Amino acid sequence: MNTPPSLLPEHLTRTETEEFLRLMTHLVTTCRSVAEQYPGGWRPPSPDRPADFGASMALIAEISRTLNQTRRGIRRISDGARCRLHTPGAPVSLPY
Repeated sequence: MNTPPSLLPEHLTRTETEEFLRLMTHLVTTCRSVAEQYPGGWRPPSPDRPADFGASMALIAEISRTLNQTRRGIRRISDGARCRLHTPGAPVSLPY
């Protein structure tokens, strides 16, 4: 099995680079926002266990949704760059 070559920054278009930065900024902002809601660590909103479970699941869903959106977006960017890289005659990178 051949290992595909690693993508380098010059393999990405300006649009792809900007989208990558936007995706990563959104992910980091979401994580920071969640962390700021719990400055001393996870503190359940109530002493009621079912409510704690629901709150924790909502928190995990928020982080998971953002992480999955980021992963899908980066995969789209990577797939586009790899397609150009392996298409004969296609420019390796579009001009900035």
